[in-house]
Amino acid sequence: MNNKELEASFRKAKALGDDIREMESIDALAAYRQSQMKIRGLKRTRLHNQLIRCAAFLAIPLLLASLILGYLYFAESEEEIRYAEVISTMGTVVRYELPDHSVVWLNSGSKLRYPTVFQKDNRNVELTGEAYFQVEAEPKRPFYVNTPNGLSVYVYGTQFNVTAYEDDNYIETVLEKGKVNVLPPGQKTITLLPGEQLVYDKQTRQVQKNKVDVYGKVAWKDGKLIFRNASLEEIIKRLERHFNVDIEFNNHLGKEYSYRATFRTETLTQILDYLAKSANLKWKILTPEQREDDTFTKTKIIVDLY
Repeated sequence: MNNKELEASFRKAKALGDDIREMESIDALAAYRQSQMKIRGLKRTRLHNQLIRCAAFLAIPLLLASLILGYLYFAESEEEIRYAEVISTMGTVVRYELPDHSVVWLNSGSKLRYPTVFQKDNRNVELTGEAYFQVEAEPKRPFYVNTPNGLSVYVYGTQFNVTAYEDDNYIETVLEKGKVNVLPPGQKTITLLPGEQLVYDKQTRQVQKNKVDVYGKVAWKDGKLIFRNASLEEIIKRLERHFNVDIEFNNHLGKEYSYRATFRTETLTQILDYLAKSANLKWKILTPEQREDDTFTKTKIIVDLY
């Protein structure tokens, strides 16, 4: 073997020795543990990513369901309006305070329907009969009084009277203080100032505005009956409601009488006697009849004008 071959063999042996020493220097156990940790880390990362994707996938329908339920809940809360009623039986006057602290007086045989919580942009009530309103001022939330025949009265804060009995041929609004706006069906808004009266004829749909004695129109809330140039027909109708009786009025000659009077504590018979002094008027009270359920019919009075 020559020198070159010896030198080559020596280099190969040296390289082999270096490889053996490098392999011997490697801590196989540590390397194995490190590899296992990397593998676990990769698995955890993949699992974490999968969980995130699953959570996102599940969160989307949950979020949509929450939004839908929330919408339905609040939409139902806004649309579901609870109403209350105040009724004044025949022969009584009722004073009542509304949720906005407005005060209303209901005359005999009247009914007021209102929401237990007023809306944010308005205060709507429904009236059948007669009522005097003392409305708390709220410039951004008008107060509406709606009547069965479609006429509405709206104010922002004032004192006024509305008469809307179903058996009357008219609807009347009288303003005591402030300003009111009256909306007759199919017509433009009419504004009333203090001391003014608006009368809407249900049959002809005609509107008439007049100056009136306001106290004479609203004194009923104080227990008084005030008549100013009132006909017998008007007086008798008010007496019926005030005393809770039925009065049959027979005008045999068709004469027209106008009365000016104020009654405070007088009984019905005293008032009829007063009316009889100025006209050929006679009246009688019929005895109430007992029904099968042991109740009695309403007192009936026959009034004849000759």
